[in-house]
Amino acid sequence: MGRWFARLFEEAGLPVLLADRDTSLRPEDLAASCDVVIVSVPMDVFPEIVASIGPIMPEQAFLTDLCSLKRTQVATMLAHSSCAVVGSHPLFGPGEESLAGRRIALCPGRGKRWLSWWEGFLAGRGGITHIVEADTHDRIMAWVQALNHYLLLSMGKAIQEEGMDLALLQALATPSFELQMRIVSRLAVQDPELYATIQMDNPHTDEILALFSKEAERIRECIKTRDRDLFIRIFREVQDMGRRLFQESEAPHV
Repeated sequence: MGRWFARLFEEAGLPVLLADRDTSLRPEDLAASCDVVIVSVPMDVFPEIVASIGPIMPEQAFLTDLCSLKRTQVATMLAHSSCAVVGSHPLFGPGEESLAGRRIALCPGRGKRWLSWWEGFLAGRGGITHIVEADTHDRIMAWVQALNHYLLLSMGKAIQEEGMDLALLQALATPSFELQMRIVSRLAVQDPELYATIQMDNPHTDEILALFSKEAERIRECIKTRDRDLFIRIFREVQDMGRRLFQESEAPHV
């Protein structure tokens, strides 16, 4: 993602410096010389990197990150710097060709001028920005990422344990199930270390997974006892939620 954003800046005509494990430049070199510093590293080394560069950055500079979680990350950037700080979470991966139509969460930390510039830069290239507090972001990510990944991993593991004939499974798949299987198959190119961190470092994950498990068990028991009326009532409640979800997502933004 760091190189993806480097390309985005270069296409905008801005000079870009990169500091990585295989470059002659160090993170400290960038911190001392750049107006904008974007930290794109694994979350387990994030605190160490920020602690090394934050004190070097001038007060008029701008520090942001690309981590999937935000509460601890924004707090860490604030604790080790005096410059402007915004937590950034691109809600997409490096396989996207452009920023057009892609969402980016922005979590304010310190300073309004750079936040305004960053939001304008992203929106000017087609990005859809949403400003949200860091803890609220992490709670939503417990649904959007942690629960979503939990469902995919559980489904994939259950199919594997069943010893399912995958070719036959594909041959008899409905369109919606085929879509789910395609999403499961994308796990093949993902980083399990990152997924483990997203699951285990989000303080809201346990609560959300417990709520999901409670509702899943309620529905399973309903099916087991052949309680048709209860099943239909639950189904209609979810239908209503689904209708409201799409009505809100398709409403014009003012």
